Amino acid sequence: MNFVRKITNSDALKHIVDLPEDLRNRDVELIILPIGEPFPLKQAIPPSPTVRGALKQYANLDLIQYEQDAWKKGVQEKHEHR
Repeated sequence: MNFVRKITNSDALKHIVDLPEDLRNRDVELIILPIGEPFPLKQAIPPSPTVRGALKQYANLDLIQYEQDAWKKGVQEKHEHR
């Protein structure tokens, strides 16, 4: 594995790395190591199964015709006295 090791004054790194106060104006050891294979920026997330149609078995086919206006009628009944 290739790497770089260098002793340098931390002032040379102040524009690259935010150093803690106790490392400023001192000689420091700089080690550069490869991280291996580059990681993709965005890992593929497998699609999750949907619940669409999961409750279809409980549907009452006789009541489906009333669903279109059910909310409208419910609000009307609740607030018609105002």
